[in-house]
This record gives sequence, C-alpha cells and structure tokens, in this order.
Amino acid sequence: GGARQVTKEPPKTAKEMPKSYSFGDFTIDLDRGCLVRAGEEVKLRPKVYEALKYLIENNNRLVSKEELIKAIWPASFVTDDSLVQCLVEVRRALGDEAQRCIKTVPRRGYMFVAEVNPVSLPAFDETGTGDGTTATPVGADVAGDFAHPQQPAVEPAALIVRKTNYTALALGITILVFVNVGLYFFFRDKRPEDDAIHSIAVMPLVNASGDPNLEYLSDGITENIINSLSRLPRLKVMARATVFRYKGQEADPIKVGHDLKVGAMLTGRVVQQGNNPTVNVDLMNVADGTQLWGEKYDRKLSDIFAVQEEIARQISDKLRLKLTGEEQQQLSKRYTENAEAYRAFLWGRFFWERRTEDGMKKGIQHFQQAIDSDPSYALAYVGLADCYLILYDYGFLSPQESAPKARAAATKALEIDDTLAEAHASLAYFKFSYEWDWPGAEAEFRRAIELSPNYATAHHWYGYYLAVRGRFDESLAEMRRGEEIDPLSLIIKTNIGRLLFWERKYDLAIAQFKSVLEMDPNFASAREKLAEAYEAKQMYPEAIAEYQKWAALVGDGELAAQLGPAYAASGYKGAITKWIEHLGQTREQDYTQRAMLHAAVGDKEQAFLWLGKAYEARSTWLYQLRVAPVFDGLRSDARFADLQKRIGLE
Repeated sequence: GGARQVTKEPPKTAKEMPKSYSFGDFTIDLDRGCLVRAGEEVKLRPKVYEALKYLIENNNRLVSKEELIKAIWPASFVTDDSLVQCLVEVRRALGDEAQRCIKTVPRRGYMFVAEVNPVSLPAFDETGTGDGTTATPVGADVAGDFAHPQQPAVEPAALIVRKTNYTALALGITILVFVNVGLYFFFRDKRPEDDAIHSIAVMPLVNASGDPNLEYLSDGITENIINSLSRLPRLKVMARATVFRYKGQEADPIKVGHDLKVGAMLTGRVVQQGNNPTVNVDLMNVADGTQLWGEKYDRKLSDIFAVQEEIARQISDKLRLKLTGEEQQQLSKRYTENAEAYRAFLWGRFFWERRTEDGMKKGIQHFQQAIDSDPSYALAYVGLADCYLILYDYGFLSPQESAPKARAAATKALEIDDTLAEAHASLAYFKFSYEWDWPGAEAEFRRAIELSPNYATAHHWYGYYLAVRGRFDESLAEMRRGEEIDPLSLIIKTNIGRLLFWERKYDLAIAQFKSVLEMDPNFASAREKLAEAYEAKQMYPEAIAEYQKWAALVGDGELAAQLGPAYAASGYKGAITKWIEHLGQTREQDYTQRAMLHAAVGDKEQAFLWLGKAYEARSTWLYQLRVAPVFDGLRSDARFADLQKRIGLE
C-alpha cells in the first residue's frame, strides 16, 4: 500500500553544509540571503551583504582589498571607494565603529575577527527525505531489492504523485528565479523619469598623491564640478564652504548626505604621477545607499577639462535630470583651453580660500599668471576682482588702492563673458560697498542669481545688501536661501546674526553668534559681532571679554592684553579710549571703525569728525550707517541725516 516505513540511516551523499552563521547578536541567513538581529531583518544592499558574507566565510583570515573587490564585483571595474562604502555600511549595520567584528589592517585589507558559529544543515541526494532518513514501503524486504535486480520496483501511487509535485514545484521556482533575476537586471537602471534626484553634495576629492603641494588640484577639480552643476536651475548643489568642512575627515558619505538633506553624494580621489592625474569618482543614492555610477579617468592635465565635463554630464544623466539644450551647453562650457592658465587659476583659488592678507596677495599673483597665459580667461579676472574686494573689505588695503582694481577686473570679466554669475556678483558688491550705487548693485545681484540660482555667495551678498538698506524681511529670505545651499557656511550664519542685531533683536542675535562659535570657536567675525551685541545690551564685562578673544584671533595680541586692565581700572569707557589710543595713526580703511568707537562712548563730535573723513575716503563699512545700533545716539543730529542722504541711504 501507500504506507511507508522510515529507517534511520545516513544519506548516500550527505555532507554538512552551513545554513547560517551566528556572531554576537547577529545571524547571517544564507538561505534567505540576509542579516538578522533579534528575529528582524537588517536591511543591506546586495553588495554590502556579499561583502559581509565573504568576510565571515573567511573569518580570521586577512582578505586583501583586491581579493574582496574581485569576489564582490567579479565582472566589473570599481574603485576602492565602492569597497570602502560597502564596509562603512556593514559597520553601521553591525554598530562596529570600534572594529570589534571587522578589523582594518592599514594598506593590506580586512579581517573578520569576531567569533563565528556555523549552523549546519545536511545536504542530501534525491533518495533522501531531507532529515537524514530514507523511505521504504512497508512489507518490503530491504535485502530483496538486491535479490531481484531484474524485477522493476513498483512505486506506490502516492509517492509518484509527491515526486511529480516536487518536480513541478522545483521547475516553477527555477522559472520564477530566472524571471526575477531578469527583471532585476532590466529595471536596475530604469528608475521612473519622475524619480529624478534634485539635490547633490560633491565631497572634496581626496588628494591621494601623498604630496600636499597637489591639494590645489583636487580642491580645484572639486570646486569646478560644483560650479558646473550649480548652473542647473533644477538641481540643488551644496556649496563649497559646506562640503569642504568635511575635508580630511573619514566621514560616511551616506550619513553626510542625510545630514545635508541631499539625494545624491559624489566622492572620489585624485592621484597625480608626473603631469598625468588619475581621477576616480563614485556617485551614490543617499536614500538606499546604492551606487548610481563610478568611473576612473587616466588623462593628461591638458585633458582635465574634458574629464570635468564628462563627470558633470554623467551626474546629470544618472540623476535623471531633463536638461534643455542651453543647460547642456552650460555643463560643457570651458573658460580656457590653456593648461598652464588653468593650473595658475587653481592655485589662485586655493590661496583666495584662505581669506588672509597673505592669501589674497598670493592669489593675485596666480590669477595674474593665469591672465598672462590666457588674456581671455574671464574667471581669472573674477578671481582677481574678488581678491581686491576682500583686501578692501577686510581693511588690508586702502579703498583707493584696491577698489578701482576690483572694479576693472570684474568689468573686464564681463566684457569677455557677460553670462558669468560670479562676475556680476563681484561687481554688485563693489557697487554697493564702495560706489554706493544702490540701484546698480541690486540689478547686478539679480542678474547673478538669474544666471546661477545655486550660487550661494550671490544670495548671501544680496541679502547683506538688503540688510544694510533696512529691507530686513527680504534680506532674511535671501540669507536663508544662501544658507540652504551652503548650510555649514560660518560667514552666512554670522551675517544672519548681524541682520538680527541690526533689527535690534539682541537676544536672538547673541544666540545666533553663539551657535556659530559652537561650530568653530576660532571664527573671528562671530566673536567680534557677539561682542557688539553684548555692548548694545550694556553687558560690558561680556563685551570686553569677547573683544579680547577677537583681538587675539586676528593677531592683535597687544590690544587683547590692554583691554582687560583698562576696563578693570577705568570701566567700559576707559577700555574703549585705550582702544582708540591703540589705533594710533589711523589708516583710511579704519576711519569708520574709529568713528564707531567714538560713538560707542558718546563722543559725538569726534564721531562726526571721523565719519566725515570716512565719507571722503569711501572707507570700509560706512554702508552700515543706516542700520548699525552704535550710531543710534547720532541719528537725531541733522549732520547724520545729511550724511545718509549723500550716501544714498535716506
């Protein structure tokens, strides 16, 4: 009949096969192809799972990067960054930042060092039942199977039906697996058209050359990719100042992406051997951690323009952005074909970013070299203009010495290319800060933003312009837009605090300045403005303490040492008087500051004397006249109203 007798015996081809591996609180389930903790699946990308599985299967053995890459991506070219990203995700899933499970052996590879316990499942051939037993019909003589080999065995009907069902089931599963695999590969790169990613952060490309003198190249390529992508109006691109705060850190790019609230992250590295740089880049989807694209470029420096264009085009394609013909042209726009001019320009930007007097002067030298190599290099003229603007605005050079040169360079850039947003923004800043041409400045700011909606500096400077004109609501909107693009910019956050300060919202301003100093205690501008806010609230001990810290940060140790004792001996007025004495022979660029110090201690006549000098010299910061609280004691005087009118701030 159909009844079966079960006899315990090892299957003919049985061998122990691991069904899963357990370690710590985790189990890696080989049947389901997943990582499990406390009965719950831990979500991993397929390649991340494969990396973990391979390391576990080779536990307590050093696995080189090359071996691991070959095991995970056997038929593809990928960079080391893809592997590093996989291991970052593995460690994040395991909570293994301390490397208790996976140990990194510098320059060699990785080793899974946690204790691993295989959970085995016996394999079996088709005569087995799957549990280490064999089935025989009741009443059959086991020896008789061999006594009558010529007689065909008769299988019970139930067993025939069961075998047929198993065969059909196996065939169905096989078909389903092949269909699913096919669909996976078909749809892997087929995100819906409306599933475009509209925000990205380009992390600073790592200088992997081992030569710090090549930082200018990796930084410059990063900045140029950012600038190219920023010209696309429907793509939000994190600004340079924000992403460069991660420079030199081994940050998890997916975590950074979540922190910055962007949809995609670009990472990479630059290696230069001789004159030939190699650029490796990887583009990742922040939402699920998948790699959207990766490439390696081995080119000559003279071909680096094409590399940057290709990277920008690939990014726009992989993010599913629909570009107009004009936008496609913007991505491939080159500002010079001269490799030496480009190299000098990158050096100029490198020094400009330091925001120091020495950095500005070295920047001028390199931008001039770029112009000498290519007189039609519009961006080099913009760099020249920005250096002179900083030298003027920070008080490093007199207005007469720096301002005309800034204007000439910005104007020349626009003569060459009037679609340069950076040139329009630089000219706008010059027009309002030096020429007091308020309508002209506003028109230039608006044009800059129209040309490059993602240019954070244009939004920031325009917001600053609106603030000094007393248009506070509009100012805050522009500042916030700049902050959205450049969320870690200390100067934007500081100037939002200045806006609150100029609105006489002193407590909010103090809180804002303190938040900046929590990010960077050595950011001098925030120290100075915090002191001014304390001063406005007549919190004089706090104000003097912050002024001392500010003076030390800007390199004026003598003033820092004098303010405390002067305040202790003669109070607040005595400390400010000591500061005025410290200025000695006042430079033209300090006229406004001297007027502010006299106004702070109620010396109206001296304040007006120095305001008059500041007007004649077009001294730095006089554009703050309408909004600065320190001048409130002068506003009722007719001379003040007349001065405002002459500046155009009535």
